[in-house]
Amino acid sequence: MSRQVLVENMTPAPVRPRVIAAPPTAETAAGPALSVVDLTKTFRSGFARRETRGIEGISFTVARGEVFALLGHNGAGKTTTISCLLDLMRPERGEVKLLGRDHRDRASRARVGYLPERPYFFDYLTGRELLEFYADLLDVDRRERTARIDQVLRQVDMLPDAGRRLNKYSKGMLQRLGLAQALLGDPELLILDEPMSGLDPIGRREVRSLLLDLKKQGRTILLSSHIVPDVEQLADAVGILRDGRMVLHQRLGSTADACSYRVRAGAPAAVVQAAAVPAWALAALDPVGAGVVTDLTAANPRQLRELLDACDRAGLPVLAVESQRSGLEDLFMATHERGGAA
Repeated sequence: MSRQVLVENMTPAPVRPRVIAAPPTAETAAGPALSVVDLTKTFRSGFARRETRGIEGISFTVARGEVFALLGHNGAGKTTTISCLLDLMRPERGEVKLLGRDHRDRASRARVGYLPERPYFFDYLTGRELLEFYADLLDVDRRERTARIDQVLRQVDMLPDAGRRLNKYSKGMLQRLGLAQALLGDPELLILDEPMSGLDPIGRREVRSLLLDLKKQGRTILLSSHIVPDVEQLADAVGILRDGRMVLHQRLGSTADACSYRVRAGAPAAVVQAAAVPAWALAALDPVGAGVVTDLTAANPRQLRELLDACDRAGLPVLAVESQRSGLEDLFMATHERGGAA
C-alpha cells in the first residue's frame, strides 16, 4: 500500500460543528422568553419587483412559562412573523430576542422547538428513524436517545405507529410526529405554527392537553392559529393579526372569569324548549346537526350549575360543556369588521 493511501486512510473525517446553547446568564434568565419590537417584512414580486407588505410594526413580548397565541385569518401574517423570529426570513427592520439572545445568534435557537405549518419529512423513513435523524442533529446523548424518542412518541400517542413508514401516515399522524420532533431536544421555548392542523376532534383535545401539561412544566409556548376555541382554552395572552399588522394585544382571563358557557344538550330544540329549562338559557338557542342536538348558554358559573341541574331533572342528556372564557370570538370578529383595534 502506498504512503499516499496510508495518509488518506489516516485522515480523520471532518467534524460537524455543534451548536451548544450557552448557559443562561442572570440577565437572560430574568427577561422574557421572547421579545419582538417593530418587526417588518416586505416581499418583492413580479417583473417590476413591486413591494408587497408581509408584516409591519409587529411588537409583543412573551413571559417565561406562558402561552401566547398569534390569532388571525389565513394570510394575516402569522407564518411570516414566525419565520422572521426564527431567522428563516430576514426582516427589513425590527429586533427579536429569543430567551434573552439575539435571534440571529444560532445558540439562541438551540433551546427552541419548532413545528412549521406544513412539516415536510422524508417519507421513506419510519417515524422512529426520522426522530433518530433529528436526535443526531440535536446532539441528543446516544445513551439517552432511545428513551428520549420513546418518551416524545408516547407524549403524542404515536409509539404504536413508530415502525411504520411516513408515506403510510395520515395528515394528523404527520402533525403528531412533527410535535414529537419539536419536543425531542427538550426545548425551553416551543414555537408552533398551526399545531392543530389536520387533527380530528379527539386529536385536538389530546394536543391541547399536552400543551397545557408542557405549560405546567414551565415551558413557554408561542402558537399561531385561526381556531378561536383552541386559543381560548390554551392562551394566557393573544395578539390578533390583520393584514400584516397587530391590531389587538390582550391578556385573557382565567377559566374562573369566563364570560359564558355553552352547554350541548342531546335533544332536538323542540324537546329542549318544552322542558323546564331556564328562559335565559334559551335566549341564544342554537339547533345543531339537523336538530339532533341543541346548544344552550349560561353567562356565569352560577347559571351553569342551575342549567345543568335543570337538564338533569328534565332528563336531557348533556353531551358537552365548553367555557368561552374571554369573549375572544367577539373581539376577533370586531377587529375584522372595524378594520382595526376593538
